[in-house]
Amino acid sequence: MTHPARSDRLVLTGLLLLAAVPVLAGSVRLVEFAGGGRVLPDSDRIGSAPVPVLLHIVSVTVFSVLGAFQFAPGFRRRHRSWHRYAGRLLVVAGLLTAVTGLWLTLFLPPAAVDSSALVAVRVVVCVFMTVSIVLGFRAVRRRDFAAHRAWMIRGYAIAMGAGTQFLTQVAWLVSVGALTPASRTGTMTAAWLINVTVAEWVIRRRRRPLRTRTPGLATTDRSH
Repeated sequence: MTHPARSDRLVLTGLLLLAAVPVLAGSVRLVEFAGGGRVLPDSDRIGSAPVPVLLHIVSVTVFSVLGAFQFAPGFRRRHRSWHRYAGRLLVVAGLLTAVTGLWLTLFLPPAAVDSSALVAVRVVVCVFMTVSIVLGFRAVRRRDFAAHRAWMIRGYAIAMGAGTQFLTQVAWLVSVGALTPASRTGTMTAAWLINVTVAEWVIRRRRRPLRTRTPGLATTDRSH
């Protein structure tokens, strides 16, 4: 059995590493908006909608970084009050992430390598994330902590898609070459599918009771 402190370190390290991609990219965008040199591609297109882009960057940074600590079981049990107060902020940040992402998908001109299929996938992803967070919030209000945890894991998994997309696109570039609209759609969609699949595995794994050393007894983590 993994020691709780080690389990926390593994969870936090993995999630924060995934979060590093959108956080770093967002930080560079903020520097560009502040008048710094243009580093990332597509700056003119992104700069045409500064307010929703800024809201998206700030909200996804808060959601991805703060959210990582919500899924470290030992930390959550030791800081229950923090978990509740941070959770309220995360609901707002998560909804802003999804809503601004949907606005940018629908109203910002698509990039040259964005296919209509990718636009459709992004709409589905943003809507699913919104629904997940709303259902997660409603579940915790009913004190249905199992459903709350499951829906928030799903919403967080979708939000972390950018980190996984970095890995799938790097793998494609190394093995095949330049990205085309079709391959960009495939690698980005694959990343979201990977995250959702892992999320569902985690949810179902945690639903199984943990056996204690005493036969016939089972314990479950009721922290939320």
